[in-house]
Amino acid sequence: MAAKSYNNPELDQKLKDSYYRPDDSNPEFSTEILKTSRTLANMCYQCGTCTGSCPSAPRSSYRIRKFMRRNVFGLENEALTDPDLWLCTTCYSCSDRCPRDIAPTDVIMAMRNLAFKRDIVPKNFLMTVKLIYDSGHGVPNNDANRAARVRLGLEADPPTTHKYTEYMEGVRKIIDSYNLKADADRILGE
Repeated sequence: MAAKSYNNPELDQKLKDSYYRPDDSNPEFSTEILKTSRTLANMCYQCGTCTGSCPSAPRSSYRIRKFMRRNVFGLENEALTDPDLWLCTTCYSCSDRCPRDIAPTDVIMAMRNLAFKRDIVPKNFLMTVKLIYDSGHGVPNNDANRAARVRLGLEADPPTTHKYTEYMEGVRKIIDSYNLKADADRILGE
């Protein structure tokens, strides 16, 4: 089976072979992932339970064990520039089923944080930051949803920031403290 092309000649060439090159390795990458994720990825013995449990795997090219291996080998560029990094739904099925009690989802989240620091983020994630900043939700309530809630005997607005707008100031303060909105606006503007 041929490797998926990302229209990046250098990455496509590396994906053609599976040889480990020590000069591609960054040991600090693994240390940084450990510090953020608190997960001992080197304990992973590549059994495949994570990928077999993943709801994204059958519908995409996402293979979490590939990212676990990249972490162990310190393959920072391969991990952070792979668009598949963003296919994780953070459902924690892999973490729940791991026979070694490793949390692969936390490794993925740590990698995403490092990718974000390098401005490697899909636009849809940045748009979600903006939606959360504006409404408190990644998927804001709309008229169709409100009507469906009323038909079900629920209040039109859920008991979230849609109903309690006074909490939006706190949501924005958290987002601003990490410069997420400013970074999202900057990256989307480029």
